[in-house]
Amino acid sequence: MIIKIAMIVFIILLLLTAWYMWHRRSGQFLIYDVGSHPELEKALTWTSIALMCESVLGLIIVFFGNKYMNLITIALACLTILIFGLLFNQNN
Repeated sequence: MIIKIAMIVFIILLLLTAWYMWHRRSGQFLIYDVGSHPELEKALTWTSIALMCESVLGLIIVFFGNKYMNLITIALACLTILIFGLLFNQNN
């Protein structure tokens, strides 16, 4: 039961991150102006879409899978954020 609650909180954080990235993809992201970096806009867009898909997959796994399948959601989200961080670092 505690694992389901923790995973739901994690999925909510993923959804909030995806929402933030989606709404900041053409304006100001943290301290950077995305308008002058079109490749950063693409990275924000694809990362937010990927996080949204992973959140949906995570909800399905939470309610229908066993507790060890939740590691898939955590691993995919960490990999997505890692790739975004590498792309962000490469562009700036």
